[in-house]
Amino acid sequence: MTPDTENAIRSHAVALNGQTAAVNLIGGQTLTGTLAYTTTSPAFPAGSIVYPDYLQISVSTKVHTVRMDHISSIGQG
Repeated sequence: MTPDTENAIRSHAVALNGQTAAVNLIGGQTLTGTLAYTTTSPAFPAGSIVYPDYLQISVSTKVHTVRMDHISSIGQG
């Protein structure tokens, strides 16, 4: 995965946090449910943003934790 692709996936994940989303995994599987992905802002260095290496998607009653490098794309579900 290129850095540009990874950044685009992270940006989509941030934008869709708390909404229904379709997460397409490398290998063809798709998980559709409520997406949870938030950034953090550490105290040092000021103004920096940390993007987690994984996201969570709730499908029915099961929460799936997915590594960002296993995702091929994210779309609104």
